[in-house]
Amino acid sequence: MALQRTQKAAPLSFPFRAEGFLNMGENLEHKENLLRIACSAWNIACFEHPKRHYLISRYVEKFREANNTSEVACKNLKEDMGQLIEEKDRLYSHIMIRILDSKIELVDGKEHVMVTSTPFV
Repeated sequence: MALQRTQKAAPLSFPFRAEGFLNMGENLEHKENLLRIACSAWNIACFEHPKRHYLISRYVEKFREANNTSEVACKNLKEDMGQLIEEKDRLYSHIMIRILDSKIELVDGKEHVMVTSTPFV
């Protein structure tokens, strides 16, 4: 079964209102890293509540391994993801798509988030 893919362009607020989170980025590369975290949080939010804790813990552990980062940074990441998931639940609980890929592109001097998604099944 082939995945249905759609690509959407939107201002920096897509996939959800994580402007404050993404705007913490000091440059385009940093913002794209934050976008990947936000998209991972979005995808985790599409799972049932009992599975989310496991998925967040696994994500943070993989992040720790890949980045050799401190306990404090991992704790902050876990808190950020929790807040992003709460926001997705509050604002977009009816939207069940899986984000497959994301990037930030400059279009006419403005940053736009490009997302490839598919229905969450």
